[in-house]
Amino acid sequence: LQDPNNRSLERSLSTFDMGHVFQFTYTYELPVGRGKAIGGQMHPVLNAIIGGWQTNGTWRFSDGTPMGLGYDGSQSISTFGSQRPNLTGALTCNSGSDFLSNYFANPGVAVAPDRYVIGNAPRTIGSCRAPGIANTNLSLFKSFKFSKLREGASMQVRLEAFNALNHTQFSAPNTTIDGGSFGEITVVSVLPREVQLALKLAF
Repeated sequence: LQDPNNRSLERSLSTFDMGHVFQFTYTYELPVGRGKAIGGQMHPVLNAIIGGWQTNGTWRFSDGTPMGLGYDGSQSISTFGSQRPNLTGALTCNSGSDFLSNYFANPGVAVAPDRYVIGNAPRTIGSCRAPGIANTNLSLFKSFKFSKLREGASMQVRLEAFNALNHTQFSAPNTTIDGGSFGEITVVSVLPREVQLALKLAF
C-alpha cells in the first residue's frame, strides 16, 4: 500500500477490467459430400477428399485493460509502499499514427511527486487503457472412420490457424514515467499468424 493508513487510496479499476467484450464461437459442417446438399451423389473417392469437412472458429473483440503508472525514483516513507506519480490532469490516449512511440496524448500530466510525499495517481488509470484485442482462431477438420481396424476407431485431420487474420495485437505501453521510454509500445500481446497441421487417431 502506498499509504497503509489510508487504504481508500488503493480503490481503482481492476487490472483485468474490460468494459466491453464480444466473443462468439461456432462449429459448421460444410454441406459438401455424399448425402449433402452439394455433391449428394459424389464418387466415394472424391468424397473422401473434399466431402465431410467441418470448420469452427473463435472470434474475440474486447476493450483494453486499465494501466498502472510507475515511478522508478520512488522515495517513499519507511514501511510505506512505493510512491506513485502525480497526475495534474487526466492522462489520455493518442489516436494519431505515431501512437506506438507516443501512446499518451498528454504525457506531461504525469509528473514525479516530491520526496516522501504520496502521489495522487490511482493504482490504475481508466482515462487511457491498453490497446484492445481483435483476434480470430480458425480450424478446418475432417474425420475418417476405421471400423475395420477397431470398432469406433477414427482418424481426424486438422488444420488450425491462430490469429488467422494476422492482425497485430499490441501490448500496453511502458508506464514508468522516468524510465526513458514512457508511452512507447515495444512488444505485441499476440504472436503473428501460426498455422499447424495435426493428425489425431482415436481407437
